[in-house]
Amino acid sequence: MNDYTKNITRWIYGLTKDQFDEFIKVFIKDYFKVDTVSFTDGKSDGGIDMKIFINRIAKKIPLQVTVDSNVYNKLEKDLVKIFNNIQKHQFSENFYFFYSKGASEEKVNNLQDIAKREYSISLEIFDNKLIATYLEKPDFAASRNKLRDILGEFLNHEKTYFTENDKLCFDLLNHNSDSLELKERFINAFVLNAFFNCSNTILSKSDIQEQLKNEFNLQNPEYYCNKIIDNLLVKHKIEKVDLYKYQLTENESNKLKSIKADSDLLEREFLTNLQSIINNYDGNIELKIIIDKIYNIFKKYKEIDLDEINEAYEQENGENIEIQDLISYVNESLTDKTQIKNFIYEVISLCSENDFIIKISAGKLYKDLINSSEFDSYTRRQNKEVFLDTPVLLNLLMVMKEEDFEYDNYRFKVTKSLFSLIKNKENNTIYNTIEPYVIELADYLNRTIKMIPIYDTGLLEKLGGTSNELLNFFLKVKEKKLFDGSFRSYIEDFGISLNMVQKDDKNDYLQQFLIQLLKVNEINIDVVHKYDTDYKTRSDFQRISKTLGEIYSRNESNRKARSLKFDSLLFMHIYDLDIDLIDPIVITWDNTFKEFRKEYQLRNPSLRYWHLFKPGKYLDHTSLLNFKINSSAISNEILSMIDTEFEVVRGVKKLSDILTSIIDLKSASGTKLSRGLAEIRDTYIYEINKEDSIKTEVEYSDSQPVDEIVSNIYDYYNRKEGSYSLDNFTSILQIEDAIPAILLLLGEESSFFMRHGKYSDNYKKKFDGVIKSYLVVE
Repeated sequence: MNDYTKNITRWIYGLTKDQFDEFIKVFIKDYFKVDTVSFTDGKSDGGIDMKIFINRIAKKIPLQVTVDSNVYNKLEKDLVKIFNNIQKHQFSENFYFFYSKGASEEKVNNLQDIAKREYSISLEIFDNKLIATYLEKPDFAASRNKLRDILGEFLNHEKTYFTENDKLCFDLLNHNSDSLELKERFINAFVLNAFFNCSNTILSKSDIQEQLKNEFNLQNPEYYCNKIIDNLLVKHKIEKVDLYKYQLTENESNKLKSIKADSDLLEREFLTNLQSIINNYDGNIELKIIIDKIYNIFKKYKEIDLDEINEAYEQENGENIEIQDLISYVNESLTDKTQIKNFIYEVISLCSENDFIIKISAGKLYKDLINSSEFDSYTRRQNKEVFLDTPVLLNLLMVMKEEDFEYDNYRFKVTKSLFSLIKNKENNTIYNTIEPYVIELADYLNRTIKMIPIYDTGLLEKLGGTSNELLNFFLKVKEKKLFDGSFRSYIEDFGISLNMVQKDDKNDYLQQFLIQLLKVNEINIDVVHKYDTDYKTRSDFQRISKTLGEIYSRNESNRKARSLKFDSLLFMHIYDLDIDLIDPIVITWDNTFKEFRKEYQLRNPSLRYWHLFKPGKYLDHTSLLNFKINSSAISNEILSMIDTEFEVVRGVKKLSDILTSIIDLKSASGTKLSRGLAEIRDTYIYEINKEDSIKTEVEYSDSQPVDEIVSNIYDYYNRKEGSYSLDNFTSILQIEDAIPAILLLLGEESSFFMRHGKYSDNYKKKFDGVIKSYLVVE
């Protein structure tokens, strides 16, 4: 289904009953090639909603029309009425059903089987998708025009904010999809547009050559002019008027009129809906300014493609800057600051539904690419290899488990589309990860399994929830009633044996499980050379690790040394690959990869280039190479970035996540500590919420002082800032008698914060004292 058909499908879906009836009358005329259609819909219509006439003679063809959502049961019952009309009144056995919504292929097949088997009726169901495909055909011009007329009645005729060339660029390129070379394809589109825009659609060869010279930086405009004219003549898009003059054929002129009309309609709908969103919020947001802001986001997002194709790694890809600029403007303009995020989500979601603004940014990109020496060679390279990092693998793990789940999470939505691409047998790309990332994913899975006791005790919510994506995913699956069992049984439903996990200290079992799962789903596991210990490669590895470590430190990334090692191994592996065989691409949400590539490649320009995309951007980029729009992938990735911008609490870990890493939650001390922490949070919520001055009640999910205290204590010992190590701290937690002393300190410090709005100066030293006393006793 092309972009035009998708928009028509969506517009038909939104029609009211009266509008759909009016439209379908014209559609039936085009379909049956008849001159008159009349309505018979009513209580005594006998299941026939419309009649068609040829030369004033009614044709006995059963037709039904509806916009109702719950249609399948009614349609099954109406088969009896149609059967009676066939038996009693000699109606045709071909029953046509026109439906403004989308019909499930499975249900359609089922209904058609019932109709044929039980009533000998040939049932044809025309849903919005099928109707839209017919509207692409030349014989359905009247239907297309009728739909545009109906839509024009409820879309405001706003002034345009875009030039005609910008608006039509992408659609005209798509219209010339039979041209292989980008430059030729673009010039074809430009020349056809030039014909269409001149007063009598007639141009001379010298006119065309002059316009090409002015528009494009062509070294030999006469050569391209002759080539394009010959191409357009062969394809019957233009015809000769005299020796050196040409004009559009009638068929081509009509096609271009249709493209322009569709573009205008899409623009009007976009502007109307955007203004409607603005009107729903109190503030002084201006339509023109908000259009500029979101256009800048999508334009910058497309520039990433240009940089990657041209291997311009030194360029700044500042899509985050554009997003922050939008947030800043909305923050200044909205009266209710709590609605900023909702407003921006609605606007970006509109851009996914109506891809007008994305098409313009794509057209701008193709303009920039026209003189790119890299584009043609880049698009023709075969056997591209893609490398996936750990967070992408984690989301793929969830998609593999619940591929049909409509999870309202932007990264999950993007990953679903990525998984479909990975499974596509026609795709020549090879998808890989490296063994260290499998080890990292196995560790994450193991930490998730260790959270089973917290879920079983029912304390998860009271402890403030979790940041663990797998556990949160399970909670959503359970909320939607897609799984009835416990978290333990859900993990086992992956095919994981928890008994094997318990017996395996080194995580070998989970690693082998993941390797097999990934391989079955078309993801290869590359074994990485020991670059960090091999004397031949150790110095190169250390340089990479040093550069990456500096970036981590600069960005205050609280990462384990092992993560640094694994990422460094990936980069060494990519630099060491056979340059003649592959075109490596790394897919990640990690912004430090971009910083690393920019810094390290500039210092080492002789090293091979590797491409870098976020998952949604990669999907969009893949569509770009096929001259297609993937609006949902772009919008979901941008919404994911906006989510990150709106994270209020940074650096404070969830209590349940910390507990999993420092204590055995099945032990007596683990149970006592987790219950005690839940009580401290309960007390804080009660004391805060009873204050008259509080404007918004504190919820369990909100970050609380005790969360930050535990997080700070964990970091204090993990970084060895005091007299004791993290091992000392965790060993004390295994002593059941020490737990009351730990809880007492945590409770006192939480109360101190509630009274003074800050933490006491020496609370970390007090924990040193507890460790000291119990280490002596031990």
